[in-house]
Amino acid sequence: MAARFTDAWLEELRSRVPIEEVVSEYVRLKQKGKRFWGLCPFHNEKTPSFSVDSESQLYYCFGCHKGGTVFNFVMDMERMEFYDAVKYLAERAHMDLPEDDRGGAGQRLSSSDRDAIYEANVTSARFFHSLLWTEEGAEALNYLYSRGLNDHDIKKGGLGASPRGWDTLTTHLEKQGFDRQLLKRAGLCVEKDGRYYDMFRGRVMFPIISPQGRVLGFGGRIMGDGQPKYLNTPDTPVFNKRNGLYSLNLAKNERQAGHLVLVEGYMDVTSLRKYGVQGVVATLGTALTEEQARLMKRYTSQVWISYDGDSAGQKAALRALDILDAAGLETKVIDYPQGMDPDDFIKKNGYDGFMNLRKLGGVDYRLLRARDGLDLTTQDGMTQYALKACAVVRGVKNPVEAENYLRRLANETGYDREILARQVGAIGESAGNLAPRPHRPRDSVKPSRAEGSLIAMLVKGLIPPETVRPEDMDSPVNAEAVKWLQAGKPVTGYINSLEDSVRAQFMADINSEELPSDPAVALDMARQSLSNLQEKRRRARIEQIRAEMNTADPQRKKELYALLTRLLTEQRS
Repeated sequence: MAARFTDAWLEELRSRVPIEEVVSEYVRLKQKGKRFWGLCPFHNEKTPSFSVDSESQLYYCFGCHKGGTVFNFVMDMERMEFYDAVKYLAERAHMDLPEDDRGGAGQRLSSSDRDAIYEANVTSARFFHSLLWTEEGAEALNYLYSRGLNDHDIKKGGLGASPRGWDTLTTHLEKQGFDRQLLKRAGLCVEKDGRYYDMFRGRVMFPIISPQGRVLGFGGRIMGDGQPKYLNTPDTPVFNKRNGLYSLNLAKNERQAGHLVLVEGYMDVTSLRKYGVQGVVATLGTALTEEQARLMKRYTSQVWISYDGDSAGQKAALRALDILDAAGLETKVIDYPQGMDPDDFIKKNGYDGFMNLRKLGGVDYRLLRARDGLDLTTQDGMTQYALKACAVVRGVKNPVEAENYLRRLANETGYDREILARQVGAIGESAGNLAPRPHRPRDSVKPSRAEGSLIAMLVKGLIPPETVRPEDMDSPVNAEAVKWLQAGKPVTGYINSLEDSVRAQFMADINSEELPSDPAVALDMARQSLSNLQEKRRRARIEQIRAEMNTADPQRKKELYALLTRLLTEQRS
């Protein structure tokens, strides 16, 4: 993702959003010396080990070893991809994205226009909410009461009501100084024959809020039997229904739940939350998308699918399973009894009843659904179930789990285990996965403490760039860092280019020891570190030569002896 932006543009953005200011919005910082210190937001601790260096514009935790640039911090805190973190910080800095990164021509907006859309959305949300408590909003308020909500639930969700007039909201926003064309781009009104009409009329309104607290758009539910039942904001420069989730702004702060609960409707979210269920989110008027699955993976490793218990809900759950499995998420499906939906069930059974519901893993749920429509008391029905079940087991990658399901199917269907295994077909190939995995060579040598100190002194500007050469580094990562710094580029750009695990090691290395503040002392320290690295390589080479001499022929031994003598002489000098 970093390739979408030039290094110069990213550096300009970074200079406008000082890391200490961004971090201080999440962590209470206290300055000690040249660093700011606070309790780490990434792990529980009582003594501050999390530091922010305002000179290098880097953060690092000496406890959990997380570290990086302001972009990495936002990515970790807000569960964003790099591109989204850049957009988020650019909006904060009122800095326009490069031309190629604003989307199609129809979506291009300046940062000021984008801010205006956000402002129009939040103004609309306040208008809808205030209308709920007036005579015009009485029908919507009574509807919400009839669904079991109280004033606290309504206010917590920011729910509201849209007026029945053709252009009441549009007129209200115009009086607030908003331009009609901008309101149209925000999806708040539509134009027909030169006239502007409100997008939402006579509906209960649910604001769709980003994890960062921005009102992106709305979902409107009709209060009778009309169609469509739900109407959502169309795609706009700040909203795309494929990419977001309703109530994720609340779920992001409920990590202790350990999972997300995925439901189909906004009322299901509101009802489950009313009874204390955490981590509840919903799709935005569409079937689950791959983009939404990837979004969920940023916040959790496990998702509970909580769709209606009727036939349509069961089919939707199967489709959702495929998408969530492909995203690498652990998935469970809540099995509602007698076709009930989440809203009905929790009203009748409460929080404990919900938590005690049977939650089936993906394979178990697919096997359960394989029985649907079959009479298992007949031979034909059992045969059809066995064939469907084998197709499910074929998708099990773990050979031990596959074997367990085969034995279970043999007991359920009465077919011999070997017959079922042949039907599965791929089970023999899966068994091969039990063999030890081949050794994968490491991409880089683990850097020494001396290398980390040298890189840190280069980053801090304590030693001249020419003091260290790329070939002085054993670690390819550190060698590339030296090249980067010698080219005059800021280290933040290099850190942004590293994979998470590599970045963590790099940050740990350059924070491994206290550095002197005096450049002369730092230069002496650098020379000693280089000498230590050279000596380390020399000792390793001496041991390698001695090992080779044990099996070498006479001519080779003579060559190795001469080389060993030279190295030992260098070592003594």
